[in-house]
Amino acid sequence: MDRIPLDRRWMYDRCYTGRRGLKESFVTGVEEFIQKARQYKYYELDGGIRCPCLKCDGTRILKDEIVKVHLYKKGFKPNYWIWTDHGEDMRDVNFNVGDNCVSGLSSSVYITEMDQFRAMEEMVNSALWQHEALQGVQSSNIEEPPTEDTQQFYNLLAEANKPLFEGSSESKLSVCVRLFSYKSNWNVPDKCIQNFTKLLLDISPTKTELPTSYYDAKRLVSKLGLTVKRIDCCVNGCMLLYDNDTGKKDASLLQCKFCHKPR
Repeated sequence: MDRIPLDRRWMYDRCYTGRRGLKESFVTGVEEFIQKARQYKYYELDGGIRCPCLKCDGTRILKDEIVKVHLYKKGFKPNYWIWTDHGEDMRDVNFNVGDNCVSGLSSSVYITEMDQFRAMEEMVNSALWQHEALQGVQSSNIEEPPTEDTQQFYNLLAEANKPLFEGSSESKLSVCVRLFSYKSNWNVPDKCIQNFTKLLLDISPTKTELPTSYYDAKRLVSKLGLTVKRIDCCVNGCMLLYDNDTGKKDASLLQCKFCHKPR
């Protein structure tokens, strides 16, 4: 038996038989979705809604009305019963269980740029916490002090993670990582990222804690061991074209092994 939210059947019941127009329940439901997406805390930050239509598949951030049109024309991407891209959690949804429910509910969580950033932030905080705990242990003479390289890493991490100014939730490290996430998620050219960093410096009263250039941002992140490696992917998402430690040698393939689309 599969579970679907009690009031979400409209999501995949878009048109009348013979495509004689949209059902009222679908139009009303789309409006409900838009209102929910507007309440998401990253709506203002992103400048729009991550479009969940069949074509965009959550990869594009668009204005509200454009998202509506996309959903009217294409419908929702498969199995998007829980609006995880738009701030919803499993606990926020009432489920109905039964044999007649729509099958194929996926529990996959779609990772947004902000999700990636939060994961990075947790990793940094964890590293800093371990460093502080280690210093406490050292004071008790229970453990040997860290090596010089390890101590330099922690010092750099602590320095990079200082707030940009008093009361700020952002640091130089978080700004650098977010710049790289924008570059990766939307394939932004290096020159454009360089102009972003210049804009930040021009409009911010804080100069010393911000990256002065794209090169400066790359240099800081690379010092922390967070190197960047570009890996080609099948256009249909079937596979990554790279050589891994298990012996698979796929980096030189000219087409996908599954759908046979050209590289």
